Amino acid sequence: MLLPLLIISMFASCNSTKVEDTSGNVYREKKQKTEKLLFNDWKYKGFGQELSVWFEPAFKNDISGINKIIPQLFDSEIVIIRGEGINSDQAVRNMEQTGSELSSDYLLYDSGWARIDSGEYIALALYYKKS
Repeated sequence: MLLPLLIISMFASCNSTKVEDTSGNVYREKKQKTEKLLFNDWKYKGFGQELSVWFEPAFKNDISGINKIIPQLFDSEIVIIRGEGINSDQAVRNMEQTGSELSSDYLLYDSGWARIDSGEYIALALYYKKS
């Protein structure tokens, strides 16, 4: 008895909504195309946190883009440390190993990880040194 009601309610909820504007025209609400995202998961996404604004330019090795987004680093030498892996832990571990070779003159601005569309994880750390 409950199963048929559940099936009916599922089909009834899938209908698009008719909307009438003030001129009397009736039209169907269209579904919007969603653009494909470069990253489909990232650190703290599950807690509602947005991906850091510097992450995409750093992923693309766009230092000038980082300088536009983070003006306080404009006069600094910026180094991006990268690690890749099949999961976030491996990517972070690989990034940390690469970063261990960096001079102690550089300071960590921020770090994070994301999963790209292919399913691979990428971890990035943004370091800077004041000129």
